[in-house]
Amino acid sequence: MKNSIYFLSIFLAAIFSSTVNAQETVAESTEITTSEKIDHPLGLRVKKDGVDYLIYSDQNLAPNFEDYRKINYQVYFRKIQHPVKEIDGKKYQLITIPGSSKTQDQTPKSESLQYPNSGTTVSSKDYDKNFWIEESVIEKNTNTEYYKFANQVFSGLLTAPFKYRLKLGNAPESLIDGDFNVAPFIGWKWRLSNQNPYYVAPFIFAGVTTLNYNSANNSGITDESVIENGTGITYGAGISFRIGSVSPGIILGFDHSLGNLGSTFTYKDKAWLSFSVNYDFFKPKKETKTEDGQ
Repeated sequence: MKNSIYFLSIFLAAIFSSTVNAQETVAESTEITTSEKIDHPLGLRVKKDGVDYLIYSDQNLAPNFEDYRKINYQVYFRKIQHPVKEIDGKKYQLITIPGSSKTQDQTPKSESLQYPNSGTTVSSKDYDKNFWIEESVIEKNTNTEYYKFANQVFSGLLTAPFKYRLKLGNAPESLIDGDFNVAPFIGWKWRLSNQNPYYVAPFIFAGVTTLNYNSANNSGITDESVIENGTGITYGAGISFRIGSVSPGIILGFDHSLGNLGSTFTYKDKAWLSFSVNYDFFKPKKETKTEDGQ
């Protein structure tokens, strides 16, 4: 068992040291910033409200109102970095429709483009083309689209505020233990929704913990008035979710106690649980303006 704990600690330490430069960690906290990959917008999508919105083909970097398409929630699009045009008191934004492609050249095209399908709903024929849309539609009637199931490795330092230990051996009852512990962790975050902030993050950890020994949890102590302190290696796994602004999580851990009294510790290598609604592995970075206005 000692060998397995040793190799697990070495393994986690090696992974953690190799990823710490790429991951932002917060000491003695479970708040980890989400990666750009997970929260990078895929594009914009009009709301599912039963309305078809008009987009106009591009002609010499200006809307061609005689050549238009209808766009609804089934198609997403991306804004192009180009000045907004104001025509007859309305503002228009240049966009592109990338279809199923994950990357898209968003450079405005200066040549005149002619489309033979005026008045029809957007189709694959319109992919990779530039169009104009009223800016008010983007501001009031669109949602930001993200990459569903985007994922990323994450790491940091974990502290469990309590450990729930089940009744074992001479222990009179199950108990909540407040032993201090801190452990590096590494895991994998997954985005579960293309619009809502729903995530799941399984992780593993290994580190150091303090342990309090007494006659109830250690057969090496017979005097009920005696309390001894010890140390051990804590390790285990957990999973955290984010649903909106709430991040419930559960941790299953084990403590491998060290030293003479550690060998008689009732809970040595026995499972403990920790629960929380405060662990947040997904706290996003401070929002900054992007070309999509997000």
